[in-house]
Amino acid sequence: MSSKNPLKRIFDLYTSDLSFTEIERLIKRESAEVYEFFKNDIPKSSTSRNKVVRSLIFLRSLFNAFLLKLSPARRIIYLLTLLIFILGYLNNMGSYVIISFVILNFLLAFELADKLLTKSELQVARKIQTDLMPKIPPKINNYEVSAYYESAKEVGGDYFDIFKSETGDKTYLIVGDISGKGMAAALYMVRVQAILHSLISNFSVLREIIINLKDNFDKKLLPEYFLTLAAASIDEEGSITLCRAGHPPIMHFKSSTDSFEEINPKGIGIGLKDNGAFAKILETVEIKPDTNDILFFYTDGITECMNESRQQLGLNPVKNVIRKYAGSPPEIIQKEIVKEIEKFRGENIHSDDITMIILKAI
Repeated sequence: MSSKNPLKRIFDLYTSDLSFTEIERLIKRESAEVYEFFKNDIPKSSTSRNKVVRSLIFLRSLFNAFLLKLSPARRIIYLLTLLIFILGYLNNMGSYVIISFVILNFLLAFELADKLLTKSELQVARKIQTDLMPKIPPKINNYEVSAYYESAKEVGGDYFDIFKSETGDKTYLIVGDISGKGMAAALYMVRVQAILHSLISNFSVLREIIINLKDNFDKKLLPEYFLTLAAASIDEEGSITLCRAGHPPIMHFKSSTDSFEEINPKGIGIGLKDNGAFAKILETVEIKPDTNDILFFYTDGITECMNESRQQLGLNPVKNVIRKYAGSPPEIIQKEIVKEIEKFRGENIHSDDITMIILKAI
C-alpha cells in the first residue's frame, strides 16, 4: 500500500520522530530563547504610540536584528532573494518565485550547517568541562559527600571541585560561579581550576589560597565578568575552615536542634572593584560539625530558579528537603533537591547553571 502512496511515505519519513513534546518545546521554550537572543538588539518603543504602531516598529526592529545577525554576504543575498520573490509574486512570474525559494533553502542549509558545527564543538567542550569536575569525590575522613552540576547551556560558568592536598592531610571543596553563562564563563572557569590546583601545591592555608587566586585571576578578567566562590578545607580530624568571596552563604544544618545556620564569613567577589581591600576583608570561619550535621554549598542558580510564573524557588524548599532527608546519605539528599527544583521549574526555561555540594558528618 505504501508503494502506491508516495506522499504518505514522504509524510511518514519527515514526521517519524515528531512528538507533541517536541512541538510544545518549540512553541514554549525555543521561541522564548530566540526572542531572548534578539531582545538586546531591539530598541524600546515609546509608550506614547498606540499599540498598532508599536507592534509594527517591534516587527521592523526584530527583522533588522535578524538581518544583522547574518554575515554581510548572506544578508545581501537574503534581501535580493526577498526582492525576487516579491517581483515574481506581484508580476505572476512563477519562475522567480521558484528561484527565490531555492535560494532561501540554500541559505537555510548554510545557516543550519553553521549551527550544527557549533553545536558539535560545544558538545565536545561540554564533555571536557564535565570531565574536569570530579565524577567520584575522594573519601574524606568523618564525612560523606555528594556533588551535582547542571549547566543552563551546553557549557556554563559554575564550577565545583573536591580534591586532596599533595600531602593528603587536607581536602578542599570549592564551589564557584562566574557571572554570565556560556562559552566565555566556561573558559574562565577552566582557568580558575588550573590556578587553584597550582596554588594548592604551594599553599595550605585556605585564606592564602583565595588571596593568591584573586591576585592571579583578577587581572585576566574582562570588566563585565566577576567570580564568586565558597571554599572549605577539611583536616584529618574533621575540623573545617570556611571562606567566602561574594558567594551565597554556606548552609549548616544542625541535627541536634533540627535547625539551620548561615555561615557567612566576609568576602568580596573576585573581579569587583575593591580598591585593594580584598585581603583585608576576607574572613575565615572554623567549625567542627557534629555527627549527622550537613553543610550545603550552592550557587544562586538554585535559589533564583524560576517557575512559569517568574517566581523564584528561594532556600526554604531546599531546607525542607534537607530536613526531611537528613538521615539519608548525601546522594539521596542531592537527588531529592534536584527533583524539587525540576518540579518547581516545570516547563520554564533553565536560565542559570545549578551546582551544589552536600557534606555530611558521620
